[in-house]
Amino acid sequence: MNSRQSSSEQFMQYLKSVGGSEADVTGASYVVSDGDTVESVVSALRMEQQQHGSAARDPSVLHALAQVMVSRRDERDPGHHAGASQPGQYQLDIHLSAGNSTRESIPEKDIDDAKAWARTRIESQGAEFGAIYFPAGGDGAPGTGALVSSYDRSVGWYR
Repeated sequence: MNSRQSSSEQFMQYLKSVGGSEADVTGASYVVSDGDTVESVVSALRMEQQQHGSAARDPSVLHALAQVMVSRRDERDPGHHAGASQPGQYQLDIHLSAGNSTRESIPEKDIDDAKAWARTRIESQGAEFGAIYFPAGGDGAPGTGALVSSYDRSVGWYR
């Protein structure tokens, strides 16, 4: 991906690669709030589908769609959702089935070492998705902080 692209543009490329489109973003009636995380948006999108009787979407499409929506929110208000990643303070969120997530500290200081460590943890849990965050305030709950990189078992690390 092009490093000059915004994160929402990068996430949009990924959304398209898993079968989604801009129409999925603009067609979602859910409005992302300040307190939303990628996982809470995925849950809301699933509920929206069920309420409207829509066919269930692939989990990777829903996850990518939520990433686009959250990153666009963050780009509209960077002062409120700021937080550049810094070495040595990374957190790993592992997204398990049924919308459950866990968070743990990554003992590695270098981002490449952190990704290798995180991939091993994600795969050992049998999870499909994971994300590395730099804590940027909040309560340290899964999905909070500044997103550094995301992992999808089918494509590897991106962002």
